[in-house]
Amino acid sequence: MTELNKKFGNAILDLVYLLERNYPKNSSITLVGNRYRLAADERMVLYRGVFKTSEAVQRRAKIIVPSSSVSGKLVIDGYNVLITLESYLLGKTVFRSMDGFVRDISGVYGNYRFTKTAKRSIALLADYVRKLFLMIDEKYGELVVYLDAPVSKSGELAVYMRRYFKEQGILSKIEVLAGPDVPLIEEGQSSVVATSDTVIADLVTLCADIPGHIIINVLKKHIIDLQGIIDQIEKSG
Repeated sequence: MTELNKKFGNAILDLVYLLERNYPKNSSITLVGNRYRLAADERMVLYRGVFKTSEAVQRRAKIIVPSSSVSGKLVIDGYNVLITLESYLLGKTVFRSMDGFVRDISGVYGNYRFTKTAKRSIALLADYVRKLFLMIDEKYGELVVYLDAPVSKSGELAVYMRRYFKEQGILSKIEVLAGPDVPLIEEGQSSVVATSDTVIADLVTLCADIPGHIIINVLKKHIIDLQGIIDQIEKSG
């Protein structure tokens, strides 16, 4: 998606209007998308990035700046974080949602491939975590990563990540689980969880948007910001 439809901002506002009145999201996106002749990628951005205002506000309140809030342990929703980073590195669409999380539209979980880009994403993650833990207490904390077992190459990816993080001097636990959502939610009652999964984010205490922080603050890249689009429209009247 190289350029947004000129009416994309109107589409966001229309969708929010419908969601606030409890219209089904899928049919609302079809209605709005057809009205403004949105492309498939733009409709996916709406699906993954637009929510009721109350939902967006509640999730935004949970997002913390890791350097000031993580105390020794960071739990990561592995594929959720890595695939967003990979999407950015591959030039695919990533954007900041209304709820503050940076997301992608790739949807490649079931067909995940362990490629050179995956290794680059892991390197970015490791560098971020290493600097993060050093900023906290001048020693490495604990990194916990959960990977979905049903996803192709999860075992191979876990082996690589264990070795790589060990080489970087980062204490880590990389686990491949059939259903990582439950342990992520359990860990999230006392630890910061890095994920943009709305189900998990709604049930944990604090979240970290690692892909967003890396892309925007470390790599200094500008991406689409849905709440920013809304604010600009409201500002201009």
